[in-house]
Amino acid sequence: MGRFDEKYCVRKATENDIGAIMDFIGSYWSPGHIMSVDRAYFEYEFLTEEGVNFVIAVDRLTGTIQGIRGLLFSAADKEKRDMWGSIWKANSGGGNFPLLGTEIRKRTAAIFPYRYNLGVGQNMNTTRIAGGFFGKKIVRLKHFYRLNPDIKEFRIALIKSPGIFKAQAPEGTDSSFAVRVGSVGEVRDRIDIEAVDSVPYKDFWFIKHRYFDHPRYEYRLYALGKKGEGASALMVMREVSIEGSRVLRVIDYIGDQEPIGGLYGFFSEMLSEGQYEYVDFYEYGFDEEVLRNAGFRDRYSQGDENIIPNYFEPFVRENKDLSGFMDSDINATIFKGDGDQDRPNLPEGK
Repeated sequence: MGRFDEKYCVRKATENDIGAIMDFIGSYWSPGHIMSVDRAYFEYEFLTEEGVNFVIAVDRLTGTIQGIRGLLFSAADKEKRDMWGSIWKANSGGGNFPLLGTEIRKRTAAIFPYRYNLGVGQNMNTTRIAGGFFGKKIVRLKHFYRLNPDIKEFRIALIKSPGIFKAQAPEGTDSSFAVRVGSVGEVRDRIDIEAVDSVPYKDFWFIKHRYFDHPRYEYRLYALGKKGEGASALMVMREVSIEGSRVLRVIDYIGDQEPIGGLYGFFSEMLSEGQYEYVDFYEYGFDEEVLRNAGFRDRYSQGDENIIPNYFEPFVRENKDLSGFMDSDINATIFKGDGDQDRPNLPEGK
């Protein structure tokens, strides 16, 4: 046994460790963080039939936690599932070894089997450091959006480029259908997402847990396909209301990308009926042409100065980048709903 293992026990967390993990998050990650004060939500995110999805480093002498790494999985099958890292932190004081957090990360795969490690975050610099250190490909997500031309007063978006209000419908852009599905059983009846060959691989367990069983958010799921054919994709959306107004967000997308390009009229109807200021979509690895066919515009387009916020808890009227990383030898898609990017930041009732 080397010096590191003489000092630390690096292991899978148990349910008995949850209180200590939450205390560690509040002390060393972020005071008042939702994962440090809301046990019910912590358990929703990390407690599964497999146990608690955290790797922890425990000081053998004191019995205290000195480092943690939270994990979120895309599927139940250990051979097929991919993994997003969540909270990853080590106590840099207290006589701890340098690079304790790095050692926790290196040992993760032996404790929790997975196929590929993906990441999505709000801090490009942190992503570059973490991803670059471990030889990952670093990317910036695109941010597509479509404004509602009927809105006269924007309270969420800040419109500085008014000339792009009207989305032009290319020919053939109402060639797809979208049917709302209200349960994982209805999803299963419409489309076999487990047959979709993609990275990350998402199964019915993920869809049920992540979207239908969410304790705080209400997600809308739609089966998409070309008219006259069966469904070939699943799209996840969520409404956000604030400042006396509301917006609609595309959170996740699984399957054939072509059908969304034929939903120009669908999005027009959604914007009009819901009086949403806009619908937006953070993505990486998506066919941008099909999004343009649906009326979306890339926020990073030259001359676009509009502000399409991403932070709502609390609300921040600013543009925000999302970054991601993946193993360098794979092609992956990354969406807002991956990892822990679409979750509450405030405890319930705050």
